[in-house]
Amino acid sequence: MNPSKHTHQVAVIAYVYRDGKFLLLKRNHPPRLWAPPGGRLLPDEDPRQGIIREVKEETGFDIRILHTADVWFGEWLENSYLMSIDFLVEITGGDFRLSEEHSDYCWVSLEQLINGEPILLNDPEGFQIADFQHAEGLLKLLRQDTSLIEKRKV
Repeated sequence: MNPSKHTHQVAVIAYVYRDGKFLLLKRNHPPRLWAPPGGRLLPDEDPRQGIIREVKEETGFDIRILHTADVWFGEWLENSYLMSIDFLVEITGGDFRLSEEHSDYCWVSLEQLINGEPILLNDPEGFQIADFQHAEGLLKLLRQDTSLIEKRKV
């Protein structure tokens, strides 16, 4: 397909959840938001392979995909459209390291996010508290019924 015919870009993000907290990274480039690890897919890259690659590049962690958490589509920055496939994942190995794409990181509970500590999610272009509430609710459901965890090999 001719690249000029593409209507939007596709990104993937990972809700990395450990010990009751989400991993958030502070981006170095616009938009300079706090967000879960993730990024845009490479040409012809499978979204599941893409999120495994992105998390490894940005954090050093190896992950297992538990379930798709959400799919989002909308205007992103100036006159550009983005579709994001969001995954709930668990860490299976690796040692944490912050990539050059980010200036800071934090592990934060849902309660801390609601209270605006240690960071405030207030950018309309960024992730909202409801996104993390949804991810944590899905995780609780998966823990109750492990048959819902995706069994697909990547």
